[in-house]
Amino acid sequence: MANLMQLNVLSPDSYVFQADNISYIDAHTEGGAVGILPRHATMVAALDAAPLKYRDDNGVAHYLFVDTGYLEVKDNVVTVLSVAAELAESIDVEKAQAALERAKAKIENLDQEIDLPAAQADLKRAEARLKTVTLSKSKE
Repeated sequence: MANLMQLNVLSPDSYVFQADNISYIDAHTEGGAVGILPRHATMVAALDAAPLKYRDDNGVAHYLFVDTGYLEVKDNVVTVLSVAAELAESIDVEKAQAALERAKAKIENLDQEIDLPAAQADLKRAEARLKTVTLSKSKE
């Protein structure tokens, strides 16, 4: 297991994902992208709403959507605590597309009752969910 690490992804209402055969993780933090290999230095980072890529022990890429939250790396274990997270194959593309269209409509038709930062966050989240599905299908 020296060349592998454990990945745990949790949200408030569920244990989204757990595996101990992970060879690489690519996450998007508020400070930018970070690549994590086994035996990575201890760290904590705030996450952006974005796809999270991980590779299993066979080098196969997998994706999941991670909403804002935190990532901790310690003792070869990567833990993601997120507001919401879902595996790429669990994302309802029609719902994500509808959320994207709603967010765009709010931003394009601003009135005094619209919370612009919240609408922009909704847009970013919907785009990230759809990107997760697209990346998963392309298996880059």
